[in-house]
Amino acid sequence: MKKAALATVLAATVVLAPWYSAQSGEAGDFLHGQRLYSLGDYAGALNIWQGLAQQGDARSQYSMAVLYLKGRGVAKDRAKAKEWATLAAKQGYKPGQSLLQKLQKRKPRQKVSAKPKQRKAKSEVTELERIKASVEELLLHIGGKIAKDGRLQYGDLRAVQLADAIEITIPEVKVHGADGSLFDIGTVVTHVRHLDSRFDDITIALPEKMRFRQPGVRSGYLTIAERLAQVRWDRQLEISIEFEFSLGDLRFLLDGSGELGRIGEILVHSDVLEKDGLWSGPIRIALSQVQMTDGAPSALHLDNATIVLDLRGLDIPAYNQSQNQTAQEKNGGLPLKQILTLASGVGLHTSIKNLVVRHPRQGDFRLEAAEYGLGLSSTDGKLLKLTLTAGHSGLSSTGGGAPKGMVPREIDIDLAMENIPSETIISVGIAAAIEMTLLGQISSSRQVFERLRQELSAAATVMRLKRAKILAKDYEIFLDLNLLADGDAKAGMVGSGELRIKGLDKLLTTSSSGEIPLISALVKKGKKVQDRRGHLFILAVQPNGMLTVNEDPVVSLAPVFDNSAKK
Repeated sequence: MKKAALATVLAATVVLAPWYSAQSGEAGDFLHGQRLYSLGDYAGALNIWQGLAQQGDARSQYSMAVLYLKGRGVAKDRAKAKEWATLAAKQGYKPGQSLLQKLQKRKPRQKVSAKPKQRKAKSEVTELERIKASVEELLLHIGGKIAKDGRLQYGDLRAVQLADAIEITIPEVKVHGADGSLFDIGTVVTHVRHLDSRFDDITIALPEKMRFRQPGVRSGYLTIAERLAQVRWDRQLEISIEFEFSLGDLRFLLDGSGELGRIGEILVHSDVLEKDGLWSGPIRIALSQVQMTDGAPSALHLDNATIVLDLRGLDIPAYNQSQNQTAQEKNGGLPLKQILTLASGVGLHTSIKNLVVRHPRQGDFRLEAAEYGLGLSSTDGKLLKLTLTAGHSGLSSTGGGAPKGMVPREIDIDLAMENIPSETIISVGIAAAIEMTLLGQISSSRQVFERLRQELSAAATVMRLKRAKILAKDYEIFLDLNLLADGDAKAGMVGSGELRIKGLDKLLTTSSSGEIPLISALVKKGKKVQDRRGHLFILAVQPNGMLTVNEDPVVSLAPVFDNSAKK
């Protein structure tokens, strides 16, 4: 319950700061400790924070107090928690001061009373204190993720029991960037209501006006006419999978220089629901009616853009457990092998409608519509299916380097790969990546190729380029291709396809493709179609590794290895 209060505030902060550029690079030691703590590696967080706390870092001193108070990574010790909180408080660190006040309070003696209302009141006060302390803790540990190497500042929290909810007020919330930038959110009020034994309903009241400042660049304020932020918090999972943030009629105003831009609506919505212990559904992020300018002739217009992450059959408890195990074993991200076995499928879809970018020197860029999709699914976690779709229409540019007639105004691509053995891809891919990183080359290329050829063949891996269409003013390209893994084939695969090109002469005249020997050889094998405005290429990859075009051999695709490297 209390975690969601802060989580929603922080999520809203990210949504409300599109102009805020976070500093790149690795976070400092303290923030690394935060990451370990959030992943459940309390011993790792203790190892980092203890040294920093002994050096006088107030944030780490407060964090040490929390660890001892909650018994995370160490045995519970209220006295030591008080010692560390005292050190943080002496440096003026507000979370340390608040925690010290709590630790200094003597526990009231329990009074035997026949009045149930008195016992209920005492329970409510304890709950308020618990929620307030938890929000203080989360402001510390999650705040760094927003401000990166900056800091999150806020006033003293206030918690009040209302008739039907617990109200938490976080005053004077400010995000200070490491570059000196400032995003002044103001006061945020959260209401927490119990729905049932498992779920809580949380609503966030955000300010109508927020200030921002970028050092040496600009300062101003953001107004939001319509604000809705609500979350259903799952206490069993300690995560929110159903939430909605809707911000309407946003205006960015610069001090003394008018309007910087407007956004009709920002929407973040999740409908991930549980069925038979697994979670499926979409998480949607959308922007609409975006108008931005930098005060010069440059401008950006966007009707709408949407990103949808579609989860299918996600095992959230296993995901949480994997995060903890990963932090304890490697202190890194979730291994790819575990990601591929935690869900039966995951999809990512992006759409754009009517994008226009104007620049006084680079010209205009227009895109009427675009759709991009990526899907990964598996029925058993061992064999994967990958789908990729990409398409756009109405693309034009007046300032690009390519001639207008060469700009692909329409693209439509549909690619699918089936029966991909996850164990092979993971182990071979990781080994190859390590070799490239350490040696700058794959010295075991022969072994890698042989393993891929045999294991992909055993899995009957297939790649189908169902459709690849590229249309421009001066040319058109159509391609379809089917490749099947074959352990006996010298190239590791066999297959066939068809390539049709209209405007080939124009394409070769404008580009440098004709100067490449392989391209020149392919072009010579092309057969003109009946209308004499296009060329047809029948492609085939033979078992001997030879690529043929219209039944004529062109080039061998079988890899050539250095015999000196053979073991």
